[in-house]
Amino acid sequence: MVVYGFDSISPMLEQDGYLFKLLANDAGVVFFPHTTEHRDATQPGIKYVDDSRGNALAAMVKPGRIEFRFHQRFSDERVTDLANRILTLPELEFASSFVVTYQARTLISGSA
Repeated sequence: MVVYGFDSISPMLEQDGYLFKLLANDAGVVFFPHTTEHRDATQPGIKYVDDSRGNALAAMVKPGRIEFRFHQRFSDERVTDLANRILTLPELEFASSFVVTYQARTLISGSA
């Protein structure tokens, strides 16, 4: 799984109340500041397009929580599997105990 943009958000992790975004699919994960639109953070094989037309999930990340938005092609099971894979990446060590939600439903309880 390829990781893009971690260096753009890593300084934020030292701050209280950070907020950033990510895109994710089976190919990888893209991190970027919350001031960038999801549709503008496309990387090879990872593309978010409104109305579920892209191949990637959009998410917001804040302390203790990753919140995935709805995508027609991603079931709860697929999002859970993808989130579990993402949380094992070395770059995501900071989020290993985070709660993960999809459409405001908790998929991974975390331990934070």
